[in-house]
Amino acid sequence: MRILLVADAARLRPWIRDFAADLTAQRFDVRLRLVTGDVPSRLLRLVIELDRLLTRPTATPAFDQVQAADIAVPADDQFAPDAIVDLTADPSEPGTGVPAFALAFDGAPGEDALFAALTRRGGATLEVYEPQNGSIVERARPSLERASGVVEAASAIGARAGTLLLARLVALRDGRIRQRETGRQLGRVEPGGPSLKGTASALARSLARHVYHLVCQTAHWRIGWRFLDGPGLAESGTFAGPPFRSVRDPGLHWYADPFILEWQGQTHVLVEDFDTGRGQACISALQFSDDGPTGVVRPVLQEPWHLSFPFPIVHDGVLYMVPESTARREVTLYRCIAFPDRWEPVATLLSNVCASDTSIIQRGERWWMFSTIEDGRGGWSDMLAIHSAPTLFGPWTPHRDIPLLVDVGAARPAGRPWMREGRLFRSVQDCTSIYGGGIDIVEVTRLDDEGYEQIVRAKLRSGPAWPGRRLHTLDRVGRLEVIDGVVPHAHWQVINDLIRPSFEPARLS
Repeated sequence: MRILLVADAARLRPWIRDFAADLTAQRFDVRLRLVTGDVPSRLLRLVIELDRLLTRPTATPAFDQVQAADIAVPADDQFAPDAIVDLTADPSEPGTGVPAFALAFDGAPGEDALFAALTRRGGATLEVYEPQNGSIVERARPSLERASGVVEAASAIGARAGTLLLARLVALRDGRIRQRETGRQLGRVEPGGPSLKGTASALARSLARHVYHLVCQTAHWRIGWRFLDGPGLAESGTFAGPPFRSVRDPGLHWYADPFILEWQGQTHVLVEDFDTGRGQACISALQFSDDGPTGVVRPVLQEPWHLSFPFPIVHDGVLYMVPESTARREVTLYRCIAFPDRWEPVATLLSNVCASDTSIIQRGERWWMFSTIEDGRGGWSDMLAIHSAPTLFGPWTPHRDIPLLVDVGAARPAGRPWMREGRLFRSVQDCTSIYGGGIDIVEVTRLDDEGYEQIVRAKLRSGPAWPGRRLHTLDRVGRLEVIDGVVPHAHWQVINDLIRPSFEPARLS
């Protein structure tokens, strides 16, 4: 299949080069046509240089100009494309019946619109649309978790633009109908230009984060628990009921990703146990009685690589666990051979994939796996991947339209999926403002080989009942409900003694 890329000669960015390379790897015949548009304004160049100076002065430039020869060979007059991708600020209608796609950022095309959105509100909604009629076919909220400034943010959004364009072109080539936005038209708003004031504010926030990290650990997670009867967080969408209590940690370790496990008459909470000295985590467990935690948190599964998100599964009377192991680039199924602290790997469910927070549910005769995947270019919490299998052990087949969703606020799992009155629900992380910033409860309204849809039913955020900026895992079994979150943890205990009391949960009236 022949693809024509149309790009502004003065705005050839690394993400465009990477997108063209991905197309070539998928056996597309790619050609490049350059147009002469507006050169980047003096203000935009100043914004880029200020950002680079104050965030990553020694890093490889993420938004520098690349050479046209590094993208694709030029298109001559005889080149007849099967599809056109117009990356300019003024996409033209192809007028030949050839499918064409263009990009918009907060409703306006072009690089200036991207930087205007980033410097004014810190993010951008990405849209892929058809220039001949303005119909939006893809809509995304890319993750900016890895971005330390507006330049890296622009690069991350460009990477996700390439991801979505590639997915749509592959579907077009294979004769498939990729699920698309319906009833949405591009507004074609005027983009304005980058805001120097907004850039200064963003840089000030980066400086404040730098100062914070000089005093405190980057993120110190903690576990909260409570016993309750009746609706919990997932059902009520509120923190009403008994207050949560915090699980104490030794300071050099923190705990996150809690999952409740009832087995052999015992109740344990499995957690990610992060050793700040080693910079790596294992899976540990804390036993509970009817009165709360008993004993101490102790390791139950350790590997040479980082482990987290210990997702438990009971199947055919056997206890299994699927911990996250992105460093290994595998999704591995472990079987419990002596509860709670002896586990052995029994199957590799996925290989050569960086999948985060894998959660699995059996629905009818089929097994479904939710996770977010990363490709090293954008963030790690915005691309939803779904796999399915006839048995827990596989073979696991990727959904034909991965990623099914690119949304920093609604893709990444935040606990185990569940069925209620025949309807499928899952908790998801909202990382819009910060990684693990909150939890949304979504209902899955479509899940099949051709598509996926979900609707947000409730939003949970930290507050007086759970102080701190974050909330990113939720689980409940019986009367026990657990969550996690972040509290400040200074490098000096005297400061912790002063600030910790203000982060104790309060009872809601």
